[in-house]
Amino acid sequence: MGTLLLQSLNAWWPETILSLGALAAMVVGVSSRRCGPALIVGWLSLFGSGFALWHASVPAGTSVFFGVILCDPFSLAFRWVAWGSVAIVLSLLMASREVDPSSVGEYVGLLLLIGVGLMLMAEANHLLMAYVAMELVSLSSYLLVGFLDEPRSSEAALKYLLFGALASGIMLFGMSLLFGLTGELGFSELLQASMGLSGPMTNALLLSITLMLAGLAFKISMVPFHMWTPDAYEGAPIPITALLSVGPKAAGLALFARLMAALAPAWPTLEPLLLALTVLTMTLGNLVALAQTNVKRLLAYSTIGQVGYLLIGLMVHTRTGIEGLLLYLVAYLFMNLGLFACVVAVVNETGHESLEAFRGLSARSPALALCCAVFLLSLAGMPPLLGFFGKFLLFGAALEAGKPLLAIAGIVNSAIALTYYVNIIRLMYLNAPQRAEPLHTTPALRWALAVCGAATVLLGLFPGPLLTWLSTRTVVTLL
Repeated sequence: MGTLLLQSLNAWWPETILSLGALAAMVVGVSSRRCGPALIVGWLSLFGSGFALWHASVPAGTSVFFGVILCDPFSLAFRWVAWGSVAIVLSLLMASREVDPSSVGEYVGLLLLIGVGLMLMAEANHLLMAYVAMELVSLSSYLLVGFLDEPRSSEAALKYLLFGALASGIMLFGMSLLFGLTGELGFSELLQASMGLSGPMTNALLLSITLMLAGLAFKISMVPFHMWTPDAYEGAPIPITALLSVGPKAAGLALFARLMAALAPAWPTLEPLLLALTVLTMTLGNLVALAQTNVKRLLAYSTIGQVGYLLIGLMVHTRTGIEGLLLYLVAYLFMNLGLFACVVAVVNETGHESLEAFRGLSARSPALALCCAVFLLSLAGMPPLLGFFGKFLLFGAALEAGKPLLAIAGIVNSAIALTYYVNIIRLMYLNAPQRAEPLHTTPALRWALAVCGAATVLLGLFPGPLLTWLSTRTVVTLL
């Protein structure tokens, strides 16, 4: 047993380092009540975790900790997305004026724990591990959303908690029903057991899967379980809003893919419902975003629309679809977090979150306005930026799989989204600024903008290496 544990730890160094770093950051933060030491601990643990992740770049598919965790090429892509999300959000945390310096240790510790939870969600090979990972992310998120000393922050955290508790209860009930039907919790065992069910047992299986997917739909903001999203995004500190918009969505989609692979016999029956919800998700998100005047609420509904595009990769149920999903997730990581970096800069300077805060930004900070425009156009799917190639692959996979409705819905919704994205560009370039003095950014923000901007443009112009890397990580394995 000791040998097995050592082998498991050897494959799980990135998560181990992040976990220890989270505990250390909290202790240091409480001890000193200064932001510097906690940030140093956070960055050191992130760099250590990234180094360990780099050396775990080509796992053959290793089942660790007695089979509850699976380290394989598919999970590796999502582990990198989780790591990148935490790293960029930590930079935004350093730059945001919303964050109380005396609480940075708690921010950093909870942020790193969310990173561990996100990686675990992508690696879960067992229902209980999937649930524990989701709760680690959820509980840490509830705390971070309510960290601001404002009524709207407390209200947002309470709504998020209540919706989350309901979703967790629904998911647990589905898991318990599934265990009662099959007597199994491991994903590969569930696949074998579900294939042997027939008659009334099949209907019970469909009910249990529906309940589990309802809980997971809450995590990824899939309609009709999206209601918490705009309030939580508006009430949370901007860096936390940025994290919620990317990290949990990516990990939730990874877990969604594993669950559907483990419960493949139910797919033909559930497919029409999931296809309809995918179209509804992207349509509702983009249509409601048109009416928003607060930039955080606008980006909340934009996120719901983006989740609809990402779900296409799962709904087509092909290797090309998973490849498109992975590519668009990488694109979404850089373009959405880059846009939130612009929001941090604008809110730091103006003190409010309305779209009017972007008025005349090109005159006050041409470089920041240019970066913001690049991220917005990439989110809209304009070539030759990385967002375009992600959507191109997703929509192409839908056509290839004989599901043209998904492709048409995606194209129409991209046109709708272009309206509110271009509106922000119009405010930046075609309107006079409310204040004349230049807008300054911090080194941490400039670093985040440079990384996100370079990735969005260069990977859009030269997507070949990224596609090659992702093409080896499209198989959802079960061990």
